[in-house]
Amino acid sequence: MEKTVLVIGASGFVGKTVMRDLLIRGYAVRAAARQPVGIPDGAEYAVLPDLTQPDIAWGALLDGVDRIVYLAARVHVMNDTHPDPLAAYMAVNHDAALSLAHEAARRGIGRFVYLSSVKVNGEQSTRPLTELDPPQPTDPYGISKLRAENALLQLGQETGLAVTILRPPLVYGPGVKANFMALARAAGRGLPLPIGAVQNRRSMVYVENLADLIAVTLEHPAAAGEVFFASDGEDLSTAALTRGLAEAQGKAANLPRVPVALLMLGGRLTGRSSMIQRLTNSLQVSSEKARERLDWTPPYPVWQAIARTGGSLNQPPAQSTAHVKIQLSRSQRLYLSARTLLEKVAATAGLIILSPVYLLLTVLIRLDSPGPALFEQERAGQHHQPFKIYKFRTMRSDAPNLSTEEMQRSGLKVITHLGAFLRRTSLDELPQLLNVLKGEMSFVGPRPALMTQTPVLQLREQAGVDQLLPGITGYAQVTGRDDLQDTEKVERDAYYLHRIGPGMDLKILQLTLNSVVKGTGNK
Repeated sequence: MEKTVLVIGASGFVGKTVMRDLLIRGYAVRAAARQPVGIPDGAEYAVLPDLTQPDIAWGALLDGVDRIVYLAARVHVMNDTHPDPLAAYMAVNHDAALSLAHEAARRGIGRFVYLSSVKVNGEQSTRPLTELDPPQPTDPYGISKLRAENALLQLGQETGLAVTILRPPLVYGPGVKANFMALARAAGRGLPLPIGAVQNRRSMVYVENLADLIAVTLEHPAAAGEVFFASDGEDLSTAALTRGLAEAQGKAANLPRVPVALLMLGGRLTGRSSMIQRLTNSLQVSSEKARERLDWTPPYPVWQAIARTGGSLNQPPAQSTAHVKIQLSRSQRLYLSARTLLEKVAATAGLIILSPVYLLLTVLIRLDSPGPALFEQERAGQHHQPFKIYKFRTMRSDAPNLSTEEMQRSGLKVITHLGAFLRRTSLDELPQLLNVLKGEMSFVGPRPALMTQTPVLQLREQAGVDQLLPGITGYAQVTGRDDLQDTEKVERDAYYLHRIGPGMDLKILQLTLNSVVKGTGNK
């Protein structure tokens, strides 16, 4: 039976990503937000009560809930004009969270994950901070977060509620607002930004990496009663970050080298000292505790996260995030049912007939490079349910978990000598007959994406392509392979979806055979 996760503050920047990630992992999601904006298909919307009011009636919001992720917060406000800023922060960041946790403990809910902030530890550091460093909040926001952490952990000790605290530094990704996006846009426009001489170090966390860690803490037994810093694991200077954001938009950053002392002087003269300090000071955290105790590794490396964030500025906004369910005709549904049965018979025969080829390739791969002959990787299956895909290994065993096109963009050279031949001839795909036999794949369909390829997964959901079993070969693959942009791939997948039938499948199989004979597969 699937577990239900209540996400408080679901419509925010982090919340939207967390919901998508949890849905892909098979959780049922109850999205508590003030408005049903940005709630993905498959999540249950629930009205979020006013968190600034005392004595919140959580009521039916908690019915059937197994886990809680508390993302709501009164965010840090520059030059706050509230008559009592600390009270305003405490109402949402502390009081409401503690009230919900008390009710969760009373109902026996299994896990409560609270998103705190690095501001609990202050605004700067001279070395990477750890969870053992004493908190030093400098403003009402940080104070409210620290008090919430202490109260929640104390409640957990008293009641047995498994509380986990996460302290992220700056969270970024496509759709991020405020100063980070302003910096990214300025870098992409080639505006002169006088930070070329800044050599600080700032920890950050990509929103997809943070969502992944949240999902880990929902289940890992070692997460209960603990505080964890969350970061990408590679700290950048403000100048290096800006260059990366500009390059992702196809531009070169314009960063005059102005001495930091002059920048600080300019900040004092213009009343913007706080902004200059954030641009020039270092603030580093260590996520080693999460990596060691939770066996957590951020799925996205920094270069890829920055590339996706900067590149998102060049993409037009999506018109809709709704899932478009394309209705197949009765004849198409009958065809797919019959095809599945025939494919399992064909896969069984293929495994038997090709067994000498499997044995030969296994020996050659082991002789060519160290490591196993068979490669397993988690991919998105029908309705984006994860499954293990089988391939003959074509890369070094220490290759990173990235897609082919991402490997090419990064300039990584990880394909073995024999692997290059196997990829050109598509012989590396032969073990996927096992996936067909298990009902996880079809001979023809959209190629299975990595679970980390969020843009492709989202586009496929919008087009309805995710309702199909992934294929060993597919229309997008034989007409473009990895040379296509994500949008073009999904457009071709959707083209296939509309035209599923024996004629279309035979055409794709013929094109695949031609590719194998000519050796024009992946390079």
